[in-house]
Amino acid sequence: MSAPVVQESAAVPLAELAGVTKEFSSSALFARPGAVVHALAGVDLSIAAGSTVGVVGESGCGKSTLGRLLVGLEEPTRGQILLRGRDRATMTRAERRAARYDVQMMFQDPYAALNPRMSVRRIVEEPLRARGGMARRARRARVAELAGEVGLAANQLDRLPHELSGGQRQRVGLARALATNASLVVADEPVSALDVSVRAQILNLMVDMQAEHGLSYLMISHDLAVVSWIADRVVVMYLGKVVESGTGDDLFNRPAHHYTRALVDAVPDPDPARDRPVSQIRGELPSPSAPPSGCRFRTRCPAAQERCALEEPVLRSFGGGHLAACHFPVGGEKDER
Repeated sequence: MSAPVVQESAAVPLAELAGVTKEFSSSALFARPGAVVHALAGVDLSIAAGSTVGVVGESGCGKSTLGRLLVGLEEPTRGQILLRGRDRATMTRAERRAARYDVQMMFQDPYAALNPRMSVRRIVEEPLRARGGMARRARRARVAELAGEVGLAANQLDRLPHELSGGQRQRVGLARALATNASLVVADEPVSALDVSVRAQILNLMVDMQAEHGLSYLMISHDLAVVSWIADRVVVMYLGKVVESGTGDDLFNRPAHHYTRALVDAVPDPDPARDRPVSQIRGELPSPSAPPSGCRFRTRCPAAQERCALEEPVLRSFGGGHLAACHFPVGGEKDER
C-alpha cells in the first residue's frame, strides 16, 4: 500500500484513501463516446480523528468524487478505502452498514439535499429511524437536542425546507449528519451557496460541533481562503491528481506548485493599496478523458518545459510535511528530504 499524502499522526487514521483511482465511462455529452473519464488517478489521503482536511481545486478536478467515494456513494475502480484501518471492500455487510453511519455528508445545495415534503423534524429523525434501536420518544428528544446544538428554534422543526433560509437549511443538514453520532463529516462546498455573513456562521458552527463532538471533517471547496481557515491541512487537486499538500500557511506563503500559486493569487485582497503579483492560468481545463502526458498542469503552466511532457512529477518534500509534485517549483529547487 502506498504511503498516504496527508498523515496527521502516527496512530491509525480515522479514514484513509490509498492509491484510489476512479474511472467513469463517458456519456453522450463527451466528444469521444466510449472514452474513459479519469476522475481520480492514484490519490492518497489520510484523515486523523478530530482533524480537518481541506480539498481545493477548480470544477472538474475530482474533489467531489473523492468525497462521494469516502462516504460510500461510489466505489473505487482501483485502490483501497480504509476506515479505522479496515479495508471497506473486505468488510462484512453489517460492518459496512455501521461504517455508513460513521461517515456522513453535508451537500453543497442544502435545499436539493432535503426532502421537500418532509418537515425538519422528520428529516433529522430519519437516520435514527433507519438505524433502529430507539423508541419514538427517545428519537424526538434526540432531534430536539440536535436542533438546539445547531441553532434551530423549536418552532422551526415543523416547517418544510422551503420555509427556511439557506443557512437554516444547512444547519438542518449538519444536524442530520450528527444524528447517527458520525465521526467523520464530508462537507462538499457547504457554504458556497450562502451569503458571506451566513458563511461565517456556518463555519463557526462546524468548528463548535467539532470541539464538542470530536468530529473530523473533509472540507471540499474551490475557495482556498475558506479551507485554509478551517483546515489543519490542505490538499490541492488538479485533474484527478494531488499536486500539493500542506498547512494553510505553507500554501499561502510558500506555494511550491504553480497551480497553487495561481489559486492563492485569485484570493481577493481587501487592501486596494497592496500591489500583489498575479499568476495567470492559461487556457481551459483539459478533458478528464484525455489528460495531458507527464504533468497534467503543463498545458497551462507558465514554467512548463520539455521534461514536464515526458515525465510525470511525484510528490516530494518541501519541509515540515509540505509536499508538492512539480519539476520546476515556484522559487526554484527546495527539496528538503
